[in-house]
Formats: sequence, structure tokens, C-alpha cells
Amino acid sequence: MKGTIGNARKIADLEMLIGRFFGHIELETCRDADVSRPRVRPTGSFSPDVRVEFLRHLRELFPIGTRFMATVKVCQKTFDGRPHGSPYLKAYDVAVIPASVSDQGLMAKVRKGSISGLAYDYVWTTAK
Repeated sequence: MKGTIGNARKIADLEMLIGRFFGHIELETCRDADVSRPRVRPTGSFSPDVRVEFLRHLRELFPIGTRFMATVKVCQKTFDGRPHGSPYLKAYDVAVIPASVSDQGLMAKVRKGSISGLAYDYVWTTAK
């Protein structure tokens, strides 16, 4: 199934899509004001507010703004058999879009001394 799901389906409609897969969904790395680690958001078919479960090492390997193509599944966590939190996307079969990778950019680096390994600093890198 192609990634476009129509303009009418946004966050409120994700509950109807739980368990479904969508192919050819474009995602991009971004900064989140609430946390230091880099996040990934959808850039077209889904609302950019939807959380995406995405490989950590890819978020760290490429500059902020790098785009990826992936198959995503609409998921919902549960607690005691009841929905817990908002539906989210889980990325599978991820491929980087080479044209989106610049020679320089803002890179997420794990903060030195971070006990959990989840605290990040952002460093501007330039071409060598």
C-alpha cells in the first residue's frame, strides 16, 4: 500500500489504523524542544506531531534534517489491556535518501558523562 493516506487522516484517525502498514513514508530527523535526543517525524502522509519509533544509531549517524524512506506500522502501547498513550509509528525497512545528507550540519552526539546514554549535545560539523 502506498504511503499517502489522504488529508483527512491525521492524529485523531490513527486509532482506526492501528496494526496497518504503510509503505514509502518519508521521515526526517529533527530536534525536539522537550528532550535532548534527536527525534524522527513524518514529512507528508501523517501529521508531523506523530511520534516515530526509529533506530537510534541512524538518528545519531546522520545530521538533523536527513530524510529517510521507510515502511511504517501504526502501533499502540497498552497497559492492563487498555490503550496507553497516543498511537505512534514504528519504522521498518529504513533507507536513507542520499540527496538529503549534507556534508555539514547539526549532529547529535551523546553527552559526555551521560549515565543513561540518552542525553545529547548538538555539534555543528563541517566538510573536511
